[in-house]
Amino acid sequence: MSDPALQSSALTDRELLVLLRAADGDTYERIAADLAITPHAVGKLASRMFQKLGAKSMPNAVLLACHAGHLDGRRQHHGDHNGYTAHIRRRDRICDRCRAGEKAYREERRQAQQAHEGPPVPV
Repeated sequence: MSDPALQSSALTDRELLVLLRAADGDTYERIAADLAITPHAVGKLASRMFQKLGAKSMPNAVLLACHAGHLDGRRQHHGDHNGYTAHIRRRDRICDRCRAGEKAYREERRQAQQAHEGPPVPV
């Protein structure tokens, strides 16, 4: 299998757009409607992208592109609580970005719960 960092530079603008939209959680149907193409055409773009990245599926393509740094700085949800739980569901290695996002999420939830509960009442 080739290095995704080398292959992903060969992605067309449309393939990259499909990858980014899929990383945001959009379905092929929604992507197709926004691009004014058919869902079948989106699937073809995705298939070519998988070959270029050496990916087996869309989640795998998103993960490989994220690890290679091609999704950094772009609007997407990888690296938050949902990204962390997606790794757990897929039973794959949790990337550092998602691990850090989950840690921040848990700390935020803990602080919100403490603020909601207020100070302890003396007995």
